[in-house]
Amino acid sequence: MPRSRPAASIRRHLQATSLLAVLAGYVVLLLVNRQLSARLRLDRHQAQVQATTQALQQLMPEQLSSTQQLQRHLADFASPSLLVWMVWMEPSHRGAGPVILPSGDAFREFRSGSGLIRAADEARGADGQPRDFRFNGRTYFTCAIPVRLAGRPYELRFLQDFTLETEQEQLISLLLVAVAGASALFTSALLRLVIHRGLLPLDSFSTTLAGISSGSLSTERLSLKGQPRELHPIAHAFNDLLDRLAEAWEHQRTFVNGVSHELRTPITLISGYSRRLLRRADGLNLEQRDQLQLVAAEAESMGRLVNDLLEIARDDAGRLQLDCRQLDPALLLEELHQRLQASCAGRLLLQPVPEGYAEVSADPERLSQCLTNFVENALKYSPAHQPIELALSSDVNEVVLHVRDHGAGVPEAEREQIFGRFVRGSGSSEISGHGIGLAVVKTLMERMGGRVQVVNAPGGGADFQLRLPALLSTAVSERPSRSASLRRWFTPGG
Repeated sequence: MPRSRPAASIRRHLQATSLLAVLAGYVVLLLVNRQLSARLRLDRHQAQVQATTQALQQLMPEQLSSTQQLQRHLADFASPSLLVWMVWMEPSHRGAGPVILPSGDAFREFRSGSGLIRAADEARGADGQPRDFRFNGRTYFTCAIPVRLAGRPYELRFLQDFTLETEQEQLISLLLVAVAGASALFTSALLRLVIHRGLLPLDSFSTTLAGISSGSLSTERLSLKGQPRELHPIAHAFNDLLDRLAEAWEHQRTFVNGVSHELRTPITLISGYSRRLLRRADGLNLEQRDQLQLVAAEAESMGRLVNDLLEIARDDAGRLQLDCRQLDPALLLEELHQRLQASCAGRLLLQPVPEGYAEVSADPERLSQCLTNFVENALKYSPAHQPIELALSSDVNEVVLHVRDHGAGVPEAEREQIFGRFVRGSGSSEISGHGIGLAVVKTLMERMGGRVQVVNAPGGGADFQLRLPALLSTAVSERPSRSASLRRWFTPGG
């Protein structure tokens, strides 16, 4: 399976792209500077060659009658950085003709350095066009131009020293590299700030989107005020999506709420009449009694499903009302054990309560409903001969109500998923259910300030836990009697 690529970051992409663009600009600038410098050197050399050639051609024949005169004129046109000499091109002198070098002390080094002349002759092309070469660590330009002076054919040869200009060009290149490095660092810091400020609208959008819940679908929208124009199409599209989601959510909520209310009355009638028939079923045979008990049990199961759907619909609509009060969790477990023991065929066990536990703040009816859902879930997923345990534990911060079974347990990868709506575990394919009960437990516990958790039970199986914050202000000796507590919790208006 190919490895997935890590998610790309817009900030890093923009910063890297901008930085590369800046560095590419400096590289282009450096190359252009080198090309311009080389072109300027060539233009200067050609201009000086052209001016020297024109000046020599304007001399009178009598001024070029002797070699000494030629050497003196060549010295006038040359300079310490430019050497001009002549080669006779007459057939009698071609190939081995004399070389006429300028005279004077300023050109003694050129004349004595025959190696430089030979290097210039080797570097110069057959076409005589300007060529650059290096000799003894210095940079030169050389070229040759055929001329006729006083009716005689010559070849003017030029050698110009551009070492100073080359060193200045190298210094400028180094300065450009240093400036490019410093500018890249400065640009990187500046781009980080600019990109951060430029992406702030996206952060604002993300914050708004993170705050949208099912209860705020119809009211929360992305604001266009003060946002860049580029984000307006995204905001419009997302607001349109929220409108459609809000409409669909409202239709779903209305449907669930309406169907639940419509089903509640006939299910209540079916359950009530079936129980009444069971109490007066003396004339029924065993098969008929079993069938009637099945009808009653299924009606009660459907009633619980409808109640769970109503709880979810109320929570989605923001109309879920809880009557949270201070209560003793041990008394709640004892009452639940007494109420469910008959329907559990004696399998429900109440473990001894430890000393020093704290009280909690919760809605007793809804907390009992959560525990009942856990018990019914445990009855489905544990073997028929194994007990279901009710237990209580606590620490400084939390009070934990346990419902333990001895079934196959819940795989670790599914322990969060099974509390989602209409989600069932991988081992529930052959067991009836709708995936609602555990979702209702999670919803009710979150509204009461608690949380749900499932872990491995000691000895195997699953340990479903209801965790509530402990109330540390009430001491054990201050708790009311059990009978008084039960009457206060489950008596209307108590």
